[in-house]
Amino acid sequence: MRPRPLRSAATLLIALAAVACGPSAAATRVATPHVTTFAEYRTAVCASWEALFAAVGNPDTGSGSVLSKSLDQAVAAHDAATAERLATETLSQLETGRQQASIAGQWASAGPMMSEMDRLFVAFEMETAAKRAAAAQPAGAVDVGAAFEQAGGPAAWKAMFAAAAGVARPSGAPAESCASVPVVP
Repeated sequence: MRPRPLRSAATLLIALAAVACGPSAAATRVATPHVTTFAEYRTAVCASWEALFAAVGNPDTGSGSVLSKSLDQAVAAHDAATAERLATETLSQLETGRQQASIAGQWASAGPMMSEMDRLFVAFEMETAAKRAAAAQPAGAVDVGAAFEQAGGPAAWKAMFAAAAGVARPSGAPAESCASVPVVP
């Protein structure tokens, strides 16, 4: 018989594999619009940030969103059914964000930044899968934070901001925040 930590690690790996091997994002995506202007890039990048804030809150402040806080409460209460529902909603928001990041990445100079943003979304998907698994396990059996770190979340966050410096803003394009999130594309 395996010691409990190995069993919970195996459970986490299975949960993460299920997210990674589930229905492919490509299978669920619709035709991607082609970005030809900075305004189109801005619209997509803002939509991507909005999805991220809806799913997990502001990663910079760690404030959490209504959705992520509700998921955390369900996990703490070991309410697997509620955690499942909220994890599905979170994953839907994260997938929307990934789709919008893919669209924004068509703005040539934004490609590297959006690639890192996609990696960040994937890391949050892994964290969400770990939370889903944790709801059905004894307290402490699943290290949710490790899922985000092992998926490269912190590195993607730093790399995304480093790559942001390379995004070309056309002359005369205003530096204004997205409508509903404190981000200036």
